[in-house]
Amino acid sequence: MGVGLYLKPVNKDGRSLIYLRAKKGNQTFIKTTSLKVKPSDWLSRNNQIKGTAIDSIIVNRKLTEITNNMNLAWSLYESGSYTWDELCVKLGGGNAATNENLQGFLETVLKAKYDNRNSYNTYEGVVQAVFKEAGTDKILLADLTNEFIDKCVQGWKKRLSPTSVRTYLTHLGKIKNLAYQKGLISEPFIRRDEWKVKRGSSIKIVETVKTEDFLEAIPKANDIYDIQALFFYLLMFCLRGLYQADIVTMHKYANNLDINDSEAGWDKRRFIKHERSKSGELMEIKINIYPTHSIIAVLALLVERTHKQKINKRTGKPFVKGNYDVIPKKMSEGWIFAYDINDTTVHKNVWDVYQKRIKKLLGKPFKTARKTFESYALKLAISQDIRYKLLGHANPTIKAHYQDWEWDELKQQVDEAHELVLKEYRVEDIYKAIYGRGKELGL
Repeated sequence: MGVGLYLKPVNKDGRSLIYLRAKKGNQTFIKTTSLKVKPSDWLSRNNQIKGTAIDSIIVNRKLTEITNNMNLAWSLYESGSYTWDELCVKLGGGNAATNENLQGFLETVLKAKYDNRNSYNTYEGVVQAVFKEAGTDKILLADLTNEFIDKCVQGWKKRLSPTSVRTYLTHLGKIKNLAYQKGLISEPFIRRDEWKVKRGSSIKIVETVKTEDFLEAIPKANDIYDIQALFFYLLMFCLRGLYQADIVTMHKYANNLDINDSEAGWDKRRFIKHERSKSGELMEIKINIYPTHSIIAVLALLVERTHKQKINKRTGKPFVKGNYDVIPKKMSEGWIFAYDINDTTVHKNVWDVYQKRIKKLLGKPFKTARKTFESYALKLAISQDIRYKLLGHANPTIKAHYQDWEWDELKQQVDEAHELVLKEYRVEDIYKAIYGRGKELGL
């Protein structure tokens, strides 16, 4: 008897959903909070998770709000101020048409209906695609209006294949109709003519490189430029999706320490500071997560071998026009290239070689490293706020969520999420495989 929070059985990802339950006599109300935690991080006494857990600040803030609302509602019910139905509405956050959210519907109704089937994976992908277009995972079933679906479809058309758009729309329609059948929303799904996608139409496809595909490509490397291209792609992934221009200017921001000790060792937090030109967001990217730092060092040595400026013996002057070297005269941390980034001709000449090589080996351009990183962060169900910080997306709500004193904790959570993505992608295995292939080629 009473009200409280409890964990459901552990899912395949090793986490459990947190549920709210109220019980009095033969009356029971159960609702998902849509929050997932590791059972080992759950502190049942105070309805919180350990401070060391990923996203602990955000999750605990949400749990505090849920707990306060839950206890207040139960107190009013016990005092006779609420009926049982009114209590359920209060705990659910609205009426029957709005108190179910899309994530909870996926993890309860659809999970039960399609568990251990490929169909469930498709629905899960559709829900994630909806969140991406909306810019949030706080979507209620009642939010699935024609206007909202239209926004999703238009966004999908810009970046997905016609087949994917049709699949997503079909399954989103099935979700809405199932919710309608259960009385959770007031209108069924009705497909609009403008949502049709012509077969064979030219639509940009979002491309990523899976770990397995990367490992299979490495034996195809035939020379030092192939090895460099593979290392550069992996470095861009390890640096949370930075682009070629960022690699060139990385030395300007490298070797920054979050402490005043200039002789800080490997165990300290070492990072580069980078301001994204697109969003203006400042990124602090930890570089002493193995093998990031090793990749930088190896690339500096390999690039020196291929780009060292050749001198004309007759004139004593360099063959390459310009008054600077492509590579630095002296190696330092994070310094792979030394040319002026504003010299577009040199920049293009340097990277065109690698772009051709990486497309040949992986079938994808360098820019997909960023999308690949993002997809693996989504796979790990890392929260939107943390993903935004990882990728340098502008998100004004983050500043609203965190007090000044919480920023250090946020940095720690971003670092932990960063490391989890690298482990999930198996960057250490990929690094060793590229290094091994380089040794086979005599490099």
